[in-house]
Amino acid sequence: MTYVVPNYFKENNYKNLIQIDDIYCLKYITKFKNDLVEVRTTMHSLVVLLQGKKIVHLKNENLQINTNEITLLTQNNYYMSERIINNKQYKSFVIYFDDKFIFDFIKKYNIDICSKNDLELFKLTYKDDENFDNTIKSFQNYIDTKLNTNLLKLKIQEIFLHILRVNKIQMNDFLNTILKTSKDRISFILESNIDILKSVDDMCSITNQSQAQLRRYIKNKYNKTPKVYLDEKRVQKAKILLSNTQNTISDISTSCGYSTTSWFISQFKKYTNTTPKDFRYNL
Repeated sequence: MTYVVPNYFKENNYKNLIQIDDIYCLKYITKFKNDLVEVRTTMHSLVVLLQGKKIVHLKNENLQINTNEITLLTQNNYYMSERIINNKQYKSFVIYFDDKFIFDFIKKYNIDICSKNDLELFKLTYKDDENFDNTIKSFQNYIDTKLNTNLLKLKIQEIFLHILRVNKIQMNDFLNTILKTSKDRISFILESNIDILKSVDDMCSITNQSQAQLRRYIKNKYNKTPKVYLDEKRVQKAKILLSNTQNTISDISTSCGYSTTSWFISQFKKYTNTTPKDFRYNL
């Protein structure tokens, strides 16, 4: 199973998930055995590891995160997450945030992004920095007692300011990456997750947009309805797979998000006037 986060926690009314405007704070504790799960992110995330160990397996690298370390990860990453229990427990909290939070943060604190580099993922240690450590402990207390959400939001901003203070270069690169990709964020998320999108509702959920917002975005950018956009993107991906792989029609159907092979064949023929089999044969 692939977990789409924070969507999974929202849709399942996870008891330790707190919403603050468009920010989500998750306190995550497990006493079960070590596990390895597939994860897709629909928001940027900040993970503070309080107990245990986490290994993030990305396409080109593996990153090990230890107790008392913070990790920042940009939106729309796909990775394998391996949680390793320590003393019968794994404990962390995760902050999910969107582009708007970053824009507001940069504006509020008049931050000069003096970087042209890209950085989607980095980590740092906070334990040896007394002020930073106290901020993390204070934030934990706010989460545990569910104090005023406005105070929680200020505490989150304080964490970001500490990161900027401790590791200005990498934080600047990280912020720059978000600023550069923000304009096409929705398209990027949709195209990267075609295989799990089966409806317009799915498109709204994974992009955190209302139907009206999504319809307006797709109309302005592509002059199409969301449904037509999704249908065409699925067929486009299928044509690439038919042309460049030996995958079966059934496997390609699944990879493009179709619930049945017969529905895939029907939709493919609707948009190309040929069947997937004939399309591949006539290449």
